[in-house]
Parts: sequence; structure tokens; C-alpha cells
Amino acid sequence: MKKVTLAVIGVGGVGKTHVENIKKLNEAELKYVVDVNEEVAKRVAEEFNTNYCTDYTKLLDDPELDAVTICTPHHLHAKIAIDFMKSGKHVLVEKPMARTISECNNMINVARKYDVKLGVVFQHRTNPIAVATKNFLKENGLGNLYRGVLEFATFRSQNYYRSASWRGTWKGEGGGILINQAIHFIDLFQWFIDLRPIRLSAFVNNLLHEIEVEDIASAIIEFENGVQGVMQFSNLDSPSYTRIVIRGEKGILFYDSKKVTVGLNKPTIPEGLKVLEKWGTPQVSWEEYTYSHLLALEKREKGHLAVIRDFVNAIIEDREPMVNGEEGRKSVEIVNAIILSGVTGKIVTFPLDAQTYDKVIEKLSEAKRIVKIEV
Repeated sequence: MKKVTLAVIGVGGVGKTHVENIKKLNEAELKYVVDVNEEVAKRVAEEFNTNYCTDYTKLLDDPELDAVTICTPHHLHAKIAIDFMKSGKHVLVEKPMARTISECNNMINVARKYDVKLGVVFQHRTNPIAVATKNFLKENGLGNLYRGVLEFATFRSQNYYRSASWRGTWKGEGGGILINQAIHFIDLFQWFIDLRPIRLSAFVNNLLHEIEVEDIASAIIEFENGVQGVMQFSNLDSPSYTRIVIRGEKGILFYDSKKVTVGLNKPTIPEGLKVLEKWGTPQVSWEEYTYSHLLALEKREKGHLAVIRDFVNAIIEDREPMVNGEEGRKSVEIVNAIILSGVTGKIVTFPLDAQTYDKVIEKLSEAKRIVKIEV
């Protein structure tokens, strides 16, 4: 079997994780590493016994290269991806897929036109806890859903933002806590609920960091069937934590990265409303599944290795990657919606208007801070 040949574009950060995992795959061969910093590119190439260059455009017409993974700053994702896809190369791009839905749309359209694979890295979907949660919900474990809560709290120092000029800027990063750290769990939240978003109202602010973008945000989202969600995000928190709660007619589910806990009601909520006495409440039976238990149970790869292997096999088997362009776009649309609502003070509806959001981001980039914008 011919191996899929790959290049990793951007190896100063998470790109090195891509390199390490590609080298573990029997079905893949690492042909190049690329970084604008020649010292970084050369060091990684020597460590992993491969070729390097500093200009990705030199690889566009390489007939021996099948695919690339893109690990550059956010503002470069769309351009580099489109350049390679127009050259017939398959593309796996790190999260976020891009800064805006218009960039995502362009990427998806080019992938379709040139008949190449476009995948997005959301490695948290391979976490055994996330897999178990998705399977439980897919099997109608909670029945019809009513509501959901997502809390994502973490910490980033000012020095984190000083580490690269693109960080903490509207033009370079496209946002703050939302598009960089929280997008992993926005992706999980919408993946679990698996319903079309209808409208959203949000607040965004910068309370403490010396950056252009948000370090705290809150939103209310309504999905189809009247399902409501509440989301709150911060990079002002230590200890960090993530919590997802989903309530359905049969019970309630609590998710974090180490365990999932399910409480099942007897009778169900709709039945209980009809048959229970004045102060009666449904009984609850609890089950808990831990990360270690599910890891042993699933016996599957996780993290970047699982994502990259799936992408390589998608090329070999001529199928869609586990997170294709359309899936990768969903979390970007929610992020864009939160920012749009937050700076305009208005409820926004889905599907989001790409041109309106582009105008808003342009104004934010000019202001270099969060400002009230009229649209």
C-alpha cells in the first residue's frame, strides 16, 4: 500500500505534535516540515529525519506530496489551506478552522471544487468520556432534550499574549478566549446537542488583559425544538474547569474531561408532570463512568494521533474525515455569533450573515479593542 505523504506547516508550537504523531503511522510518511523561522524548521527536521523549508509555496506543485497539516496562526489557516487544495492536496487544519465563517465557506467551497479532503482538528472528540457521552445521547439515552449548560473557565497570563504578536488581536487571532481555548468545548457542546441553532444573545468583555479581544463572555442560545443553552467562558480562572450539563426528558447528564455522570428519572419528566402528587418529584438513579474505565473499555486511540490517523485513512479510503469542513465550521459560527451579538447588543439569528460579520471584524480590527458597533 502506498503511504500518504505529508508536510506539516508551522512547527513552532502544536505542529511538532503533528510531526511526532505522523511518524507513528505506518500508513503515512512525513516528507517536509515548514516554518518561517528557519532555525525552528531545521531543528525539527533534523530531530525527525525529514526535509524542511521556510516557504510553503515551494511545496504546492510537489507531485510527491499528498497532504498537509496546517498549524500556523489563525489568520493564515484559510489562505494556506486554499492554496494547497487548489494544488490538489488534502488539508487537515488545526482548530479553529478559520477566524470567520466567510473564510470557512471559502475553504469548504474550494475543497468541493477540487475534490480534496478537508479536515479540522478537534481532538477532544476522541476523549473516551466524549465518545461515551455522544454515543449515549445518540442512542436517545436522555430522550428529547430540553436545555444545556456549558461552562469553560481557564487562565492565560499576560505573558502568554506577549509570546506572539498575533495573539490577542482581532486581525491575527479573530477573538480571545472564545476562538482559541473555548472553541474545543463549544464544538463538543453543539456536537452533543446535535440540533440546529436558531438564535443567540451574548455579552463579551475584556476585564483584565491588555489585549484587543475578549477575556470573558456569556451567551444564551436557542436550538431547534425550543432547546435552550447557556454558555459562559473566561480565561481569568484558576483552577481551570470545564462542565457540560444536558437535561432531557429521561434524565440529566454531567460531563467533564475525567468523568460523565448520568441521572435517570423514574418516571420521566413528561410522565411525572402528569402523575405525581402536588409536591412529588421523579426519583433519580445515578451512574458514573470515569475516564480510565472508559479508556480501557473503548481501547481506542485518542488525541492528535487518533485525528491524524483518521485523516490519513480518509484519504486512503476516499471518505470524509471525522471532522470535515462543514463540521469544523459549526463552532466558528457560534463563536462569530457570540462576538457579533456582544458588540452590537442585538440578538443574532442563524445562519449567520457572513458579510455582516466580516464588516464587524474589520471595524474591531481598526479599533484594536472591544467597541459598540452599529450594523
